[in-house]
This record gives sequence, structure tokens and C-alpha cells, in this order.
Amino acid sequence: MSDQYQPQESGLRIGSFAGAPVVIEPTFLLLAAYVVGSALLREGSGALGNALIFVGVIFAAILIHEFGHAAMAAALKIRSRRIVLTFFGGYVQFERPPQKAWQEIAVSAAGPGANLASWALAASALPLLAPALGYGDDNLVVLNAINTFAFVSLLLGLFNLIPGFPLDGGHILRAALTYVVSRRNARMIAAYVGIGVAVLLALWALSQPMIWTLFISGLLGLAAWAELQGARREPQFDSRSNA
Repeated sequence: MSDQYQPQESGLRIGSFAGAPVVIEPTFLLLAAYVVGSALLREGSGALGNALIFVGVIFAAILIHEFGHAAMAAALKIRSRRIVLTFFGGYVQFERPPQKAWQEIAVSAAGPGANLASWALAASALPLLAPALGYGDDNLVVLNAINTFAFVSLLLGLFNLIPGFPLDGGHILRAALTYVVSRRNARMIAAYVGIGVAVLLALWALSQPMIWTLFISGLLGLAAWAELQGARREPQFDSRSNA
């Protein structure tokens, strides 16, 4: 998900990156439980192994995504306070937000960029690893995990580039628009697009049905609505960003 400037919350610290602690919130366990539980309900106890691998893949892909944000921010001398994994993905809490539009674009794009780079690396490695490792049962588990990681990384990278707030693409759109319209109008446009994305995602989730995706669409919609209300309260004046 998008890098947000969130209040501190409790969680389990598992390390640090770019000078910031990496924290797993308890809600992330709900995501893991949902993935495992759904697999067991659909396919029985034999699906447990693949479900656990899928949880690990999601964890790795989200972590790489947030590391991308934090690494770019560090390169721009923007300190990260915390890197957090949650039920709906993750976020980086910065000590201060990017001050210029191009900085916000760079930091926002770095997360999906890290995922797409991971996908390219994993997809390129698979044809080389498969014949080298062989096709025994244990090796097939490894190859399947790499293939799943490539797919999840691609999906996460592309999804977050959708130009609707609060996704990274929405942050990119909002920052880019400030070069031609006021910050207030840029926020409103990105928020409206975000609401549209949330509605479409909810309709798709209902047609499947996919409860977790429906929940995510609700969170996206609420965040976009909050951004819209905040933009409406912002004074109307020309606040176009400096290059």
C-alpha cells in the first residue's frame, strides 16, 4: 500500500531498515489466518503447506515494497520513523513528508518499483533454477514458492500504480497534478479517482466473492473519502509545487 504518515501503534519489532524499526502489527496475523483458513476450507488439510508458503510470499513482497519507499526516502535525506506491516499491507511513517512534488513521486514510485524489480528478477531466475535444481518434490516446492513470489510481486506492483488515492499511484497523480493545478484541486482529483477505484474493486470482489478484497476496497474508499473531505476544508489558493 501507499506510504502513509500514521500515528505510532503497538507491534512486534523484527529488525530495522534505513535506520527505522520494522514492525509487524497484530492485525497482520489476521491476514495470515485468513489466507490459511480460506485454503483449508477450500481444499482441506493438504493445502496447509502451500497456504503457509503463500503467507510467507505475501510477507516478503510487502516488506520489499515498504523497503523500496524507505530506501528512496533515505536517498532523499527523508528519515523514516517506522516501517509497519498490517492487515491491509503496510506503510512507512516518515519524520516529515516529502517537501517537493518530485520527491513525493520518487518515494511513492519506489515501492511498486521494488516489487516490479523483484518480479523481473524472480521470473528471469526461474528458467535457470529449474534445470539446475531438478524436479524432485522438495525442489518443486522451492520453484513454486519463487513462481508465486514473482506473481504476487507483479500484482502488488501493478495494483499500487493505479492512480487513485491512497494507493501509490494516487500519491504520484496528486503530486504530478500540483505542477498544473492547486494542491487542493490535486488532492480532490486523486481522491475522486480513489473512490472510483474502491467502488470498482468492491463490485469485482462481490462478483467472485472475495471477502478480503471487499474489505480492502472498503479501506481504500474510506481513505479516499477522508482525503476528499480534507481537501475540501483546505483553503482555495494556487499552491502549485516547485520543481
